[in-house]
Amino acid sequence: MSVAVGVVLVVLCGAFVAAPFFRRGGVGFDEETVAPSRWERQKLDAYAAIKEAEFDYQTAKLSDADFAALRDKYAAQAVEAIAALDASKATRQRTGKHAAAVNYCPTCGRKAPAQAKFCPGCGRGLGAET
Repeated sequence: MSVAVGVVLVVLCGAFVAAPFFRRGGVGFDEETVAPSRWERQKLDAYAAIKEAEFDYQTAKLSDADFAALRDKYAAQAVEAIAALDASKATRQRTGKHAAAVNYCPTCGRKAPAQAKFCPGCGRGLGAET
């Protein structure tokens, strides 16, 4: 008798724990609000890659040239993601005031005014033709 009660209890507990896996469209988290955006993921991935490259460089696994190339590549990705996040934030939070547009240099990451044709930090061209 006690074995049968124990088996029933285990089955009921298992069904209770497994029920959310079989529920469709029930109450839960909205993936849009929980999952980070594409740009947020890209920024975090770029930061992690830069951190890993710095560690590899400090432990002498990367040469100076390889480290510089990796850092520049992932810094450009991070800058692109940050610029897109800033643009979407400005769009969402736009009030009656006109927000000044800001460009970011893909090479050094420095902010540049929207009308600037060259980066004030490194001098690289910021136009669409570059």
